[in-house]
Amino acid sequence: MSAARRVDQAMALAAKDMLPEKIGKELRTRYRQLPVMLHTAGLAATYAFVLSKKDNSELGPAYRKVADGIRKHIGDRALIGGRTRWEDDFELLEALAQADRSDYMRASAEISALATWLSRLAEARFRDANADSGTADGEPRPSGKETT
Repeated sequence: MSAARRVDQAMALAAKDMLPEKIGKELRTRYRQLPVMLHTAGLAATYAFVLSKKDNSELGPAYRKVADGIRKHIGDRALIGGRTRWEDDFELLEALAQADRSDYMRASAEISALATWLSRLAEARFRDANADSGTADGEPRPSGKETT
């Protein structure tokens, strides 16, 4: 088995661990937006956004898992300054803001890959949960009998 395959498998497993059991339509949309947000706004801004949502909404627990997963992934791989842990979310955010270019770019690439896996697996879990409804997006299928 190649090293690339093992890395990919590890990334998929890390993403799976970040997902809640149930994925609704809104949460699926939020997970879909993460890779795009990382690409357009950058890692530090995306992480700050996730932190801003972790406590004050219905989706807060899901955002909390994403924040924890990002922090764990960066720490497990010592991507920022060789550090493996931070006391809290904001210490990591500060480290991201002060990271040298190569560390920041490496961490960004890793988290982007993680977010892509998160988006894929969230879509799969959402589709599985809505398979009984007859549509992939959870919306009822039109009956073909329109009333006027």
